[in-house]
Amino acid sequence: MPNINHPKICPICFIGRKFAFIKDYFLKQKNFSLYQCQDCQVQFYLPFKSIGDKGYEQRNIYKISEIVKPRIFRGYHKKFFKINKNFSRKMKVLDLGCGTGEFLSELEKKGCEVWGADFDSNAILMAKKYFNLKNIYALSFKDFFRNNNLPQFDFVIIFEVMQYLEDPIEFVKNVQKVLKPDGKIILSVPSRQRMMAELDRWDLPPYCLTRWNNKAISNLFSKINFKMSYICYVEQFKILVGAINAKTRLGLVNKTISISGSKGNKPSLFPKIIYFFGRYKEFIIAFLPAFILWLWGKITKRENGIIFVTLEKIHG
Repeated sequence: MPNINHPKICPICFIGRKFAFIKDYFLKQKNFSLYQCQDCQVQFYLPFKSIGDKGYEQRNIYKISEIVKPRIFRGYHKKFFKINKNFSRKMKVLDLGCGTGEFLSELEKKGCEVWGADFDSNAILMAKKYFNLKNIYALSFKDFFRNNNLPQFDFVIIFEVMQYLEDPIEFVKNVQKVLKPDGKIILSVPSRQRMMAELDRWDLPPYCLTRWNNKAISNLFSKINFKMSYICYVEQFKILVGAINAKTRLGLVNKTISISGSKGNKPSLFPKIIYFFGRYKEFIIAFLPAFILWLWGKITKRENGIIFVTLEKIHG
């Protein structure tokens, strides 16, 4: 018997009325139930309510940027540049959930006109500090799309955003409005088929609201007349390392940065030492078990890692 009964209508596609119950979760914050819409195939948690922009901002996931300059290291950023090599000064790119701006900075170097939005004001401050980016905004996506002076974009980037949204169908409709007729949507989201998907609390409610596979992505975007033209899986090994280390992190870097900052000083060398030592420790602890799981995933053709997708308008 589910802890929370399914809704009358799907909160994702607003069409589906039949649901498959998957699992109950009894967490510290609240109890949740996981369902799958039989129409759009998206899995969602109930209660379907996010912690809000301020709640996500309090995670301090960009705290390390106060002592280490952000750089391109995520698999989906690297994959984008691998499959998209030709850029012109007329190209316009919008990154929704742009974080500290290292991806946009690289695009700007290649001649693109770059825009970005992120609800985390600390991340936007770092983006301006390190990369001097201009058209970036510390706004919710709803507020950003209310800007009537937005241009039409060649690319709209949506990396690691969809799983946190309360209104994914409204969000993708707004994306469609600012995209050129021949423009592309580039998206990434964790695969719900990956191993150890529930070890990290940030992948659970109330932070994460939905879970995706390639069929769910295809179904949702088909409702705004888009199709997948490219799909692959990135960070298949790295995400396993992260899942294994999720239970061993102590948050020492954020604590030492906060202590240093509370004394009115710039972060010292000590937090940097703690950070690099922590990264080394995580790699050593997790490498062997992650490698074994990665190898098993390859043998069994498991959809590990993060789904990377290119979506294009269906013409005709």
